[in-house]
Amino acid sequence: MTHRTFAQLRAEFIRQFNALAQHKRRYEVFRDFVTLSAISLNNVMEPDAERKAALESEYMGIIRAYSHEQAHGFAELLGLVVNMLEHTPQDVLGELYMELDLGNERAGQFFTPNTISQFMARLNGVEPPPGQNFVRVCEPACGAGGMVLAIAQALIENGKNPARAMWAQCQDIDRTAALMCFIQLSLWNIPAVVIVGDTLANEVRECFYTPAHYMGAWDYRLAWADSRDRQGAKPEEATADQSESFTPEEPVQMRWIF
Repeated sequence: MTHRTFAQLRAEFIRQFNALAQHKRRYEVFRDFVTLSAISLNNVMEPDAERKAALESEYMGIIRAYSHEQAHGFAELLGLVVNMLEHTPQDVLGELYMELDLGNERAGQFFTPNTISQFMARLNGVEPPPGQNFVRVCEPACGAGGMVLAIAQALIENGKNPARAMWAQCQDIDRTAALMCFIQLSLWNIPAVVIVGDTLANEVRECFYTPAHYMGAWDYRLAWADSRDRQGAKPEEATADQSESFTPEEPVQMRWIF
């Protein structure tokens, strides 16, 4: 198999997307691609049978509007995103959204460039607070998750495994943007909950937990950490978890869950 560069993969995504969007509104096709991909990833580990069925029904309602060949095209687009995300956590979908000129269709919606997100992550620092061995990230206007992915990259540069060394709560009022975030955090095995809703109004319409959240038993880890905080545990009493970091020999790349 011939190895393709990031630029080649991006060009192929744009080519295939343009072919899919020939006879439909471009934003609607992109939204459908994101929604189908997010539901596929979510339903792998969705514990609520009723919600899983509702999302499956939404999936089927969307895919019926496309031919078999077009449905296969959506799968190929997701495969290209997987390959683009393989080595570095970065906002691939946000950049594609902007390159496809979809921001103009959504009344000036834009996504922060990766270079700026990475600069801000390094500027703010990503060290866990005293007494904890992971970082909690709260992103109230997450967009496609660029800032959270940049924090994951900063942790990797510090020798930490994001699957163990961070947990993120992300929220966006725009469902498509929130699902873009969910897809990318899921593919990079980052523990997180992505909330669809208005942060300022304290509105929660939907919650999507990444597979890493379930596989890492983060409900229990967060509850344990909160319990320690309430009990006033001293930093020196914290027990180091050897799995929080990894050696340079360990592969630093996306954990694909299928």
